[in-house]
Amino acid sequence: MCELHEGKIVSNTIRWLAHGPNCDVMTYEGYMVNGCSCHTKSHDDHRTVQNSGIMLVATTMQVFSVKDKNPVIGDMSFYGIIEDIWEVSYNTFNIVLFKCKWVENKTGVRTDDLHFTLVDLSRIGHSLDSFIIATHGKQVSYVSDPVDPRWSIVVMPPQKDFPYKCANNDLGHNNPTPYTESNPLLNTNKVIKFG
Repeated sequence: MCELHEGKIVSNTIRWLAHGPNCDVMTYEGYMVNGCSCHTKSHDDHRTVQNSGIMLVATTMQVFSVKDKNPVIGDMSFYGIIEDIWEVSYNTFNIVLFKCKWVENKTGVRTDDLHFTLVDLSRIGHSLDSFIIATHGKQVSYVSDPVDPRWSIVVMPPQKDFPYKCANNDLGHNNPTPYTESNPLLNTNKVIKFG
């Protein structure tokens, strides 16, 4: 639905964005995003399976030296770890954000001779750009490099595509599944106030 404002049509979504988010932010240790169960690093520290690795492909302006007068616009991959998961409310809709620690791209990311991407998770950068919209990220895992343990190999999980959806009765139980796209996986009931 749109409203007329000074002769111009303004959508309700734009109107709510202009008002800003609710000052109370829900935080979670886990959330289902793009069919993947994503967790915070603190949650993964107590688990065998790692779900806090994240990758973002962003279009950026790249310069190759200080004297470079011809910057190039191109896609660049950023690798990191999810530190916090925030759900920001704009009253009529919510946006899920990941607060991440990103690996510094210049000295913290490299490609080996076998074309594997390696990251040094101790080289943190991009601290002013720690938040991403959750649906923009892709889940990755990091496996310690057996040759040099300072580096971790980036592993992309296989795409989850389940063409056949079965009812709970088909699985032999009637318990509803706790994993849904719209509801958080784990609620820590922690509220952050800002504003």
